[in-house]
Amino acid sequence: MDAEEYLTEAGKKGKIHHTILVEGGDEKIVLFFVKLLFPEHQYKKSLDSYFEVVKIKPEGTSIKISQIREMEELTALKPFSSKWRIVVIEEADKLTNEAANALLKILEEPPESTYFLLLTDIPSSLPMTILSRSLHLLWRGKESRRKGKLGDPSSITKRDELKEYIENLIYFLRDWIAAKEGEETLYFERDELGKASPDEKNLGQLFDSLVRIYSLSDRANISISKAYIKSLLEDMKIGKL
Repeated sequence: MDAEEYLTEAGKKGKIHHTILVEGGDEKIVLFFVKLLFPEHQYKKSLDSYFEVVKIKPEGTSIKISQIREMEELTALKPFSSKWRIVVIEEADKLTNEAANALLKILEEPPESTYFLLLTDIPSSLPMTILSRSLHLLWRGKESRRKGKLGDPSSITKRDELKEYIENLIYFLRDWIAAKEGEETLYFERDELGKASPDEKNLGQLFDSLVRIYSLSDRANISISKAYIKSLLEDMKIGKL
């Protein structure tokens, strides 16, 4: 879904996802989001004019754990001049492993008053753990990632196909949750999502299992991985694919 479209509709409903990844996004989408949250400051044209906007960008070639730690200390405090705070992470694909792990811990229990906006041109470079907790939106001109059907994992023969299937399964589960909560789905149609009926108490465990197998997909045996995927599909109570 287009980022502006999502933010406009979600803003009207007062239900905006706490972590949004915008593929191809730049300062324009940041300013759009900022003006949506802070309508009392519509006249401001520069992000530097907003005290509650925290920007993080690479220092040198990467975003370091010290930058995430500093941001964590700030977001532990309530916003000073508004109800909300926005943390913008530019070139999020340049997070070091240590910085990504530190950010993940924050996103697992995000501060109620803070929204996180991750910008990147190559979302696939981000750890799947981050992707699984982010709502993936598209900036103007980006092609939609919407899938028709999830498909049967039995046809997987190559490692790239294995990784893509696991990634799609994560998107499928994320869309299932969105549909359950009355939110817009981004990757799969509701009829396809209706094939699944996972136990809502185990959603976190399902996500963790999918992320774990994705992280091992570069070196795991394909046949064993396919068997594990089928077991997860059973846990998600997905009918015939």
